Amino acid sequence: MKPIDQTIDIFDRQYLDKGLSAQRRYPNESLIQFLASGYFSLALSDRKSVRLLEVGCGSGANLWMMAKEGFSTHGMDSSAKGLDLARQHLGEKWGVTADLRQGSFTELPYENDYFDAVVDVVSLQHCNLKDSRLAMSEIARVLKPGGACFSYRLSDASVMYQSSGGNWIDAVTVDNIADSTMPLCNSGPTSFWSPGLARAIYREIGLDLLSIERQGRTYENGAKHVEYLAITAAKPS
Repeated sequence: MKPIDQTIDIFDRQYLDKGLSAQRRYPNESLIQFLASGYFSLALSDRKSVRLLEVGCGSGANLWMMAKEGFSTHGMDSSAKGLDLARQHLGEKWGVTADLRQGSFTELPYENDYFDAVVDVVSLQHCNLKDSRLAMSEIARVLKPGGACFSYRLSDASVMYQSSGGNWIDAVTVDNIADSTMPLCNSGPTSFWSPGLARAIYREIGLDLLSIERQGRTYENGAKHVEYLAITAAKPS
């Protein structure tokens, strides 16, 4: 089974087993900061023309916030069950809708130059290096010139990078965090990027890197450190 198909299978089973409890229900704080810096200053009447896409939207924890804020909100995920949960979550709890589509990170089901911003929160980190390059190329393709992208993903400063218990697919991607004592275990293929790798890939894809922020948290009363990279970039105008 290809790594990307393995990831889809794992998350499908989590959605079937746990429903909305499979993922968080409230938006990522760094994503809110990204949107606040570039879009929240717009009048509500202007936001409806701003198209935002979340790749790997899952059950909609970020989507409902974007829709509530009045943006033209789109979500793409590989899991049909995850999208069903997103429709339920957005409609029944928050009274909003979004354009939801099933698809692949490596072949986004959208036309060229369509979105004002594309965002990812801990979804693209489940792609290996080969698929990551394809996914980032697709994000660049669907972004409007001057459009922005945001990604929040695990860094190589995380404890699991040193002790995953899994087998390495490539230099930065493990087939699974198999050690059950580690945070975020048993989520299938997981990659850990350094800032240097992010700079190289974004440059290769043709996106202008604007910022990389390290954001850490600890587990087990500080015994285990997990770090994320909050990456912001733009498509050249």
